[in-house]
Amino acid sequence: MKTEVAALSLNGPLTIKTISGARDILQAFIGEKAARGKTLALDIDDTQDCDLTLAQLVIAARKSVAANGAKLKLAKPAAGNFLAVIERAGLLTGDKKQDDFWLEGKAI
Repeated sequence: MKTEVAALSLNGPLTIKTISGARDILQAFIGEKAARGKTLALDIDDTQDCDLTLAQLVIAARKSVAANGAKLKLAKPAAGNFLAVIERAGLLTGDKKQDDFWLEGKAI
């Protein structure tokens, strides 16, 4: 049986100045789409400005989704500005399972 995937695109600058809007959209998406066994995918526009608040939002979303019995993944591996942010934040630790979330877009 194939797992159902619901996707959300986060576009535009994703910085401390704009993250509250992205958070509200993401919370509504999780509330509507997270269900036991479902996978939610975030498609992050890695060409736009972003900062650590985006990485924090993704980490919080993973926990929220897991609390609903669902999984969160990235629609595509982190690249561009987003990859630079997670590297600077020290989120790539050498733990394959954790790094695969960021670098391979795998649901955990």
